[in-house]
Amino acid sequence: MSDKERIEKVISSLGLNARQFATEIHVQPGTISNMMAGRNNPSLEVMKRIMERYPTLNPEWLIAGRGEMWRTEPGKEPGLFDAQAPDPKAQAARAAQKEEPQVIAAPSKQIARIVVYYTDNTYAEFKQVLS
Repeated sequence: MSDKERIEKVISSLGLNARQFATEIHVQPGTISNMMAGRNNPSLEVMKRIMERYPTLNPEWLIAGRGEMWRTEPGKEPGLFDAQAPDPKAQAARAAQKEEPQVIAAPSKQIARIVVYYTDNTYAEFKQVLS
């Protein structure tokens, strides 16, 4: 099955037309139209946008035609035990909301210096005064 045929299958399984699909993945409708007409092959950017928009779509299937089309049911949020690698951005956001910062200290060591870098390319340095 070609890249074009796999993308057509994705569009069909989602119940969309080419224009709606283009809108969903944030590309120009002509990009999808040219792929469907066989004038262009899908670019890496198009494939990335499809995978970002549909995280339950199996990237190995989309790119190489191997495995099942969906990791889980379309539209279903992947669960804890689904065979999908968790989204690192979503994980970080959840962790930031739920967890308090942890202080890890090695009892045999002391902090001698801390340097804080700011977004305006300045920094502040804090040194421990040893007596």
